Amino acid sequence: MNEEQRAKRLSDAIDAWFQGREPELDLGDEDLIELLRIAQLRHRAGQAHADMASASQELVWRVLKARMAARQMKR
Repeated sequence: MNEEQRAKRLSDAIDAWFQGREPELDLGDEDLIELLRIAQLRHRAGQAHADMASASQELVWRVLKARMAARQMKR
């Protein structure tokens, strides 16, 4: 299997996974299976980061408002 075919199989597996289907794990290539696992881990990490983003954003706004209030009080 050439590199283009390997890339296509990996792409198809990732697409299936993102669409909620189980990707074909019989890719027949340990490198492709490992790349799929890495894609899944990165997706999970991204989801976790996105889930925390809103709480983090709220905290940043509170800190910013507090600093702005503190500067106003110094004047």
